[in-house]
Amino acid sequence: MTKNYVPAPGRKIPGGWPEDGRPIDDANPFERRLVLDGDLVEARETEDSAGKGGRK
Repeated sequence: MTKNYVPAPGRKIPGGWPEDGRPIDDANPFERRLVLDGDLVEARETEDSAGKGGRK
């Protein structure tokens, strides 16, 4: 299962980032640095999103 990342509260991501988050590209040093610097944080699953596309 991949982890989705969203911008940390109060942070802006150059070039934009989906509001509901997306996985980072591990081969992309810029995206890895955003996570290491705390600009991107792991998205928390909500009850609405947990049911979409998940296992039954």
